[in-house]
Amino acid sequence: MRAPIAAALLLIAPAASADEGPHWSFVPPVKTGPPAVADADWPRGAVDRFTLARMEGAGLSPEPQQDPARLLRRLSLDLTGLPPSLAEVDAFVADPSDAAYEAAVDRLLASPHFGEKWAIGWLDLARYADSDGYQRDGFRNVWPYRDWVIRALNADMPYDQFTVEQLAGDLLPGATDAQRIATGFHRGPTLNLEAGTDPEEDRVKQVVDRVNTTGTVWLGISLECAQCHDHKYDPISIRDYYALYAFFNNTPVEGKRRPNGNDASMDYAGVDLPVPLTPEEQRRREAARGELDAARDRFVAKVDELCESLPEERMAELDEKHPRAAGLVRKEGRDFADAMAIKKAVFKDGAGAQALGRLEQQIKAHEKRANASGFQIGFSSRVMAEMEAPRETYVMQRGDFLQPGERVAAGTPPALHAFPAGAPRDRLGLARWIVADDNPLVARVAVNRLWAELFGRALVPSMEDFGRAGDKPTHPGLLDWLAVTFREDDAWSIKRTVRRLVLSSTYRQAAVCGASKRALDPDNALYARGPRVRLPAELVRDNALAVSGLLSAEMFGPPVRPPQPAGVWRVTGEVDNQYYTSEGRDLHRRGVYTIWRRSAHYPSFAAFDAPNRGACTVKREVSNTPLQALALMNDPAYVEMAEAFARRVQRETEGEAAPDRLAHAFRLAVARAPRDEELAALRALYVEALDTDGSEAGAWFEVATALLNLHETITK
Repeated sequence: MRAPIAAALLLIAPAASADEGPHWSFVPPVKTGPPAVADADWPRGAVDRFTLARMEGAGLSPEPQQDPARLLRRLSLDLTGLPPSLAEVDAFVADPSDAAYEAAVDRLLASPHFGEKWAIGWLDLARYADSDGYQRDGFRNVWPYRDWVIRALNADMPYDQFTVEQLAGDLLPGATDAQRIATGFHRGPTLNLEAGTDPEEDRVKQVVDRVNTTGTVWLGISLECAQCHDHKYDPISIRDYYALYAFFNNTPVEGKRRPNGNDASMDYAGVDLPVPLTPEEQRRREAARGELDAARDRFVAKVDELCESLPEERMAELDEKHPRAAGLVRKEGRDFADAMAIKKAVFKDGAGAQALGRLEQQIKAHEKRANASGFQIGFSSRVMAEMEAPRETYVMQRGDFLQPGERVAAGTPPALHAFPAGAPRDRLGLARWIVADDNPLVARVAVNRLWAELFGRALVPSMEDFGRAGDKPTHPGLLDWLAVTFREDDAWSIKRTVRRLVLSSTYRQAAVCGASKRALDPDNALYARGPRVRLPAELVRDNALAVSGLLSAEMFGPPVRPPQPAGVWRVTGEVDNQYYTSEGRDLHRRGVYTIWRRSAHYPSFAAFDAPNRGACTVKREVSNTPLQALALMNDPAYVEMAEAFARRVQRETEGEAAPDRLAHAFRLAVARAPRDEELAALRALYVEALDTDGSEAGAWFEVATALLNLHETITK
């Protein structure tokens, strides 16, 4: 048989026969002792013994520990997504002991910024966005779910509880508002409200998305392969798929046709939970309303002023032609509605019309900004809910919802662990099944993601697929040791597992290595050097905000709208597509709070490979394009950051010599001190810029721009 044909047949044939026994990922993990190693001094714990054994087996040895400044920056970016302060760097450089490093780890784990950083990856999984998707792409309120994730991570909510509340918080006895908000995880699917949409077809798409996402996030299985036929690689039949589908099949339709029978237009009809305002949100709401009321009062006052100066002949004309308007002109104690009516009837042109027109534009701007922030319409969050009468579920032949086949009841794949005895056959029972002790997948999948976040590469590279078509683990013993430790010793604590990993010698290695080692292990699959990974899109911006001194520490609340280029929102339809830039400190909040519109998510985030979150994303792609450099140099937000960074350097180094000022700027950007040749290059740039236009502010702006564009600045 010719080789290409044979290869093609292998792709479509089952990967293994039943005689081979269950796949490794379907066998419960067992915690075995770490292997023996030749270099007994290097390991700080079990993690290091597992990695070192593989290195030694390949003839490799680990790199020395990273220098203190770089190591602290790596740690700070990994745990909080923000760079360390120079005071923190100086303290650690002066005392880089194990005790000092451990204290830094504990300080960063306790930071409220921990949840903001680690929420980013989870929101990718949850396909979190502030809009529905499709062409209409109307806005949705689900940001309280984002805040719930941040708070849960900061509180180190056990991962099993974290799972149950997101899948079925509404079904818990005496469910709290927070537990119901947690179910926003599965209100993430796109919603089609375009005219002519079939509401039932769109509902089925959402249920399919929930099944597939559940399989990806918690089981690491490509369940979607069984939507139309039995899975070709893993022991999941089409009947198994729709048995899982049944757990999610009792949610209400989220889109409905408008009551006019001749109108194909759609309206949102999903379940929302009113969210009470925090004291700070209440203050901001009152401030927004106060600004709007003040603008309206100015309008009324101007109308009063103009009415008082109306000549008698004009009043006589109004009495004859517009008696209602004349009555409003003579009325005392006019309100805003009266003033608007007078403006339309009496002051249609002339200087008065121009003055009122300007005030009316101010009112509209305040109205739009207030409504965009949710302060005028109140807050709510999309949540899951069950229908009183459950739907019947059928196998969809070839995945077509118009071709129902065999009726099925809610159930789980028999090839995996058993459904808990006595558990309800609903989403709560499914959640309990997922986090059961005998589930061989959930802990492995979770620790694999934690490892990938810290080391830049997963132990199972196919993070979304632990099945037969996926990759084998590079360190199977380590993966199972971590999974069992996470579940048993750490009691599902994410922070304890993260702490164990960052305290390891494996994590602390220098990222630079010799050419021979890089040739032997180009992808660092054996972890014989430290991670060197570009920051995700949100952290590229957060880091620049922190370096520039602009970063706002405010947390939570409705999404904000930092500056973006004009014309990005061009969606047609009923939705207001005007981008109203936020004001004040909202301009400089962390990226996790930036509005996420699926049809046009924040441009610099898109340039740095952030997904549009139309579907569950396990692993972001990483590219290196000219557009990224252009964004850092020309995006209005980054220009503002460079200007602020330049002012910060000038302010903090006033009176110092130029080399010291340049070194200070360099350390603010990358934590470490510059080498002589780096300092010389900065000096040359500064002098050239100063000679060009003679402006010291302009010269520092050029230096700041260069530093914010360094590869090292956007890399951990």
